[in-house]
Amino acid sequence: MKNRFSRLAALGMLTALVVVLQTAATFIRFGSFPITLTLIPIVVAGALYGVGSGALIGTVFGLVVLVMVLTGADASGQMMLALHPLITSAACVVKGMLCGAAAAAVYQLAAHRSGKAAVVAAAAVCPIVNTGALYLVLVLFFDTSWAAVLSAFMSVNFLLELAVNIVLAPAVLRIVTMRRRAA
Repeated sequence: MKNRFSRLAALGMLTALVVVLQTAATFIRFGSFPITLTLIPIVVAGALYGVGSGALIGTVFGLVVLVMVLTGADASGQMMLALHPLITSAACVVKGMLCGAAAAAVYQLAAHRSGKAAVVAAAAVCPIVNTGALYLVLVLFFDTSWAAVLSAFMSVNFLLELAVNIVLAPAVLRIVTMRRRAA
C-alpha cells in the first residue's frame, strides 16, 4: 500500500512539473516552435514506473501543448491548427504519449545491461520520438513547402532538446538510482 501511494505521489509531482515547465517553456522560442523542457520528467516517470507511466506523463505533456496551441500561446501550432484542426490536436497529444512510452521502453530494454546507458538512451529517444512524430505529421498532412520551413525551425529546437536531455541524463540516473535503493 505504501508503494502505491508513493508512486501516486511521485507521478503527481512529475505531472505538476510537466505542466509548469511546459507552460513556461512555451514562451522560450528558437525559431517558431517553443523549446520543450519537460522531456526529463517524462524520462524519469518511464524509468521509475514503466511504459504506462511514461506514456501517462507524456500524454499530460501533449495535453499542455494542445492547450498552448488552442490558446494561441504556441503560434506555429496555431498555424497548423488553422490548416488541420483534428490532425494537429491529435498530433499534440499522441506525440507526447509516444515519446513517454518509447523512452520507458528503451530504458527497460537497456537497464539490465547498464543503468547509465539505459538513462542516456531513454533521454535521447524521448526528443527523437517527440520531434520525429511531429515531422511525420508535417510530411503526411501538410503542404510540403510549408512543412519544410517549419521543419528547419524544428531542427534547431530538436538539437537543443536533445542536448539538454543528454546533459541532464546524469541527474536522471541519480534520481533513478536513489529511488531504486529506497525501494
